[in-house]
Amino acid sequence: GSRASNGVVMIVTKKGAKNKGLGVSFNSGIGFEVVNKLPVMQNQYGGGYEFTPVEINGKTYNTIDYNSDESWGPAYDGTTQYLSWLDLAKWEQNGQAGDPTTSTWKAPANDIKRFFETGVSLTNNVSVSQATDNASVRVSYTNTSLKGYMPNSHLSKNVFNMSGTAKVAKIYEVFSNITYLNQAATGRPETGYGDNNVMQKFIQWGERQLDMKELKSMYKNSDGVQVGWNRNAWDDATLAYSNNPYWSRYMNYENDTRNRVYGDAGAKANLLKNLSAQFKTSLDFFSDKRYARNAVYSQEESYYGETQRQQYEINHELMAQYNTAFDDLTLNVNAGANLMYRNFQSLTGYTVSGLVIPEFYNLINSKSPAHSENYLSKKAVNSVFANATLGYKSLAYLDGTYRIDKSSTLPVGKNVYSYFSGTGSIILSELIKQDWLSFSKARLSFAKVGGDTDPYRTNATYTFYTGIDGDHGYQLPVIKNNPDLKPEQTYSTEFGLESNFLKDRVGFDLTLYNSRTVDQITNISLSGATGYTSQILNAGTMENRGVELKLNGSPVKSKDFEWTVTLTAAHNKNTVKKLIGDLQYLRIANAPFKVEVGAYVGKEYGVIMGTDYVYDANGNKVVGDDGLYESTSGNVPLGSVNPTITGGLLNTFRYKNFDCSVLFDGQAGGKFFSTSYMWGIYSGMLDETAGYNELGKLKRDDPADGGGVLLPGVHEDGTANTTRLDAETWASGYYSGPAAQDVFKSDFIKLR
Repeated sequence: GSRASNGVVMIVTKKGAKNKGLGVSFNSGIGFEVVNKLPVMQNQYGGGYEFTPVEINGKTYNTIDYNSDESWGPAYDGTTQYLSWLDLAKWEQNGQAGDPTTSTWKAPANDIKRFFETGVSLTNNVSVSQATDNASVRVSYTNTSLKGYMPNSHLSKNVFNMSGTAKVAKIYEVFSNITYLNQAATGRPETGYGDNNVMQKFIQWGERQLDMKELKSMYKNSDGVQVGWNRNAWDDATLAYSNNPYWSRYMNYENDTRNRVYGDAGAKANLLKNLSAQFKTSLDFFSDKRYARNAVYSQEESYYGETQRQQYEINHELMAQYNTAFDDLTLNVNAGANLMYRNFQSLTGYTVSGLVIPEFYNLINSKSPAHSENYLSKKAVNSVFANATLGYKSLAYLDGTYRIDKSSTLPVGKNVYSYFSGTGSIILSELIKQDWLSFSKARLSFAKVGGDTDPYRTNATYTFYTGIDGDHGYQLPVIKNNPDLKPEQTYSTEFGLESNFLKDRVGFDLTLYNSRTVDQITNISLSGATGYTSQILNAGTMENRGVELKLNGSPVKSKDFEWTVTLTAAHNKNTVKKLIGDLQYLRIANAPFKVEVGAYVGKEYGVIMGTDYVYDANGNKVVGDDGLYESTSGNVPLGSVNPTITGGLLNTFRYKNFDCSVLFDGQAGGKFFSTSYMWGIYSGMLDETAGYNELGKLKRDDPADGGGVLLPGVHEDGTANTTRLDAETWASGYYSGPAAQDVFKSDFIKLR
């Protein structure tokens, strides 16, 4: 149906092996994972900006800018003594008795990589199967236990599956395939620009002298109060911006549980020699719970939240199948109907204004009355469909499909839509009967696919609010729904040619395609003066053209040894052809800073929009009087997130009953914007900030002595830039200057 408009992944499950008695199989696997690549960090300068002397018990100590989360501090010398955060924490834990210890100003012995652990996964599976002429059954159980590479991260999963078929009469057969999944996870890593994303604190904001072993040794006091490095001052342990990373992992973690049941059951009747009918009901049900917490004594406000989600989808399908053959023709016909109903609901509760009692995670522990929200969504699609395949002498085939859907998510009168497809194929190897040609097939197809939308996007709905005076009411939401929505439509054509040669020693599979989607349903921004921020509209026309190629061969093939090679490559050219009215650009998503991703007419969907360098007539970058690059006055396209080409190379080696596979895959041509790079330069964390300039001087050396940074470029009058910048000023330009400085190629090659 419409959910197949972007393609389908079909999974065929195993069945009991016929006439082989009772079959039992057991499989066990173990996997290890370690963090392989990290950004290159600088190891020459510590955190803060400079040492500040303080007097304690009549002695003078060097202190640093503890409340800074940047690394523009003094160069490491391996001799200078200073009061580290850990020295102060131990001294305070001891009641400030005696004199505090000191530490040596040097690069950490246990850097960021030591934070990560070796992940270990164990998977065990056992299955039992039995089949006879009249019945088959297969039962399997899989257990997975995973310890992650992040501290305090683990997952356990149990999967039970049972499938079977049985003939209950001469013409009747029943079947079923049911899977139950139960899993529990703790410590899924936070991603994005969040307080407890440790990667953000390691790469973007931090101090480079921090030692992971020290941070782990004391992330909280005996009384449960957090011990962190980012204190406000030497005599004020209140945290400024960042938690201790081990506090983030062991105290501010989330956990979740999930139960899922999916499968189908049905019956098939062989009514006539060539005619059968089948009815089946399939169910996909899940229920999960998610728990999130920020502990008391965190840098951010303490918090606890629970979310419970539940969804079930039921499909009832009746299908008749007719197969016949006469003379040189074969005919296969399927026709049927499907009723789909989906129900989703969620309930969320979270604390307000923090928690009262530390480490008591319950909504009643909220300082202010806890808040709750619930949501209910229902969707139904009723369908009728048919498809037919006509074959001629096992030489040529014609396939046709037709389907009508009626969706509950579109307006009445526009919620019934049809789509169809036609495919013609010919087996060329039946026409060209040569020893060197093992098999060859050409195909040509055309298809039209319809698509609906999410529930509750057509009619006006209202949201509850409480006014300042305590009165209650309902108001219109900020998104304007559309009672005139039409279904999306995708038209596509495809040509394919596949051939194998020399007894399948060499072969290829080539596909050329073109698809055009019209009336795309999307959310368009509106002026706040309208009372809305956006509106749901049929606002897009998009085209995809591409080629996919697979080459395969067996350079070596003998009784005991075989080497096979498979090369795949694909290129897709995506173009936004039209937006609604005269609209030339549509924002899809904002990055945390600087850029956004959008749809730009005439360019690829997913273009990065941000400020670019200013160039003169000769293509030189323009530098301002301050020595920093100038930026365009507004956002311009900086490249597409989509790669130009993707591909892979698979080598498989078999020696008798042993085999080994090696896979390389990669892509080229896409772009990405790195927030980590932007802030990592800005805050003096990355290696580039402590590297050498074009004169071989350290960038952090005095610009007057040839240090600092000289940006290549010209001023507006065409004269070469001669303004040398100190490192901090240069680094600040990665945020204040062109966003293009932080856009990179996403090309890669991976060994899997």
